[in-house]
Amino acid sequence: MARQPRKRLRPGDVKAVVFDAYGTVINFTEPNFIATMAEICADQSLDADANDLWRRFLRASYLMRSEHHRDPVYQRYDEAWARQFERVFKQLRLDGDVWRASLHFKSALADAPAFDDARPAIEAIGRHYKVALLSNADDDFLTSCLNRNDLHFKHVLSSQEARAIKPNPEIFLKMARRLRLPPEDILYAGDNPIPDVLGPARAGMRSAWVNRNGYRKPRGIPFPDVRVKSLSELVAMLVPDVE
Repeated sequence: MARQPRKRLRPGDVKAVVFDAYGTVINFTEPNFIATMAEICADQSLDADANDLWRRFLRASYLMRSEHHRDPVYQRYDEAWARQFERVFKQLRLDGDVWRASLHFKSALADAPAFDDARPAIEAIGRHYKVALLSNADDDFLTSCLNRNDLHFKHVLSSQEARAIKPNPEIFLKMARRLRLPPEDILYAGDNPIPDVLGPARAGMRSAWVNRNGYRKPRGIPFPDVRVKSLSELVAMLVPDVE
């Protein structure tokens, strides 16, 4: 079957733009996670490869979620990370402190910088649309990071507050209720196609994939309404008269 062309999103098609945090507005992506793993190894004198540790850590996350696939159980990220580190350290026979490692992650995320185009884009879009932020994050490190980068939103919703994690549609629907808009009037902008394209689609929202590194879309994930390489490009699409 021929693939249906996507309709171009036009200014006025949506009334609000909701941003993802890490990887979209905040410059903390996979290389930063791996670098943080290396810091954890150095901090605790662990004889392990940071790349291998990160791969195992991700695998532990997938396994933990699959164990509760039929009946999802919400956990704060610091609690989930401690459990993941516990599995990984046990696999590698490392005598590591799982909570110390988890808190190291939280500190790194709290201190992460914003992308250079983040604040100008948020301000430019905010002059024409409602803007908000929705993130898979705990309140403490997310709030610290936003304050550190002087980024302010009228509406911020974390997975901790929503007690739901993307791509669960409920977190997006809670944001829609907070904005007092139907989901179809909201554009969600994020960097990861699974939580940030699939999730909004399940909730009836539009999506903008901010694909800074030119990745290919995973199979089985719906096409985003918008695909851009930066937030600056998103501004040009939503606010055509911007200089």
